[in-house]
Amino acid sequence: MIRLAATTSPVDLAWAAFDAAALRFHYMYRHVDLTTDTPADSAIRQRLAGETARLWNEWRELFLSDGSEGSA
Repeated sequence: MIRLAATTSPVDLAWAAFDAAALRFHYMYRHVDLTTDTPADSAIRQRLAGETARLWNEWRELFLSDGSEGSA
């Protein structure tokens, strides 16, 4: 899932923001012990999940509207 930003285009910058959030989110779940999970810990993960989804949607909108080569 890691993609290096080759330029500083809005699409690449949005991807970098999403990718960083997705990696943080994955790391949080990889190291969580659900038997000792607290409501506060769960709330933090839920906020990060929402932010990750928001950044994905932002990148997707920019990517799909980008007229450069490689866009869908």
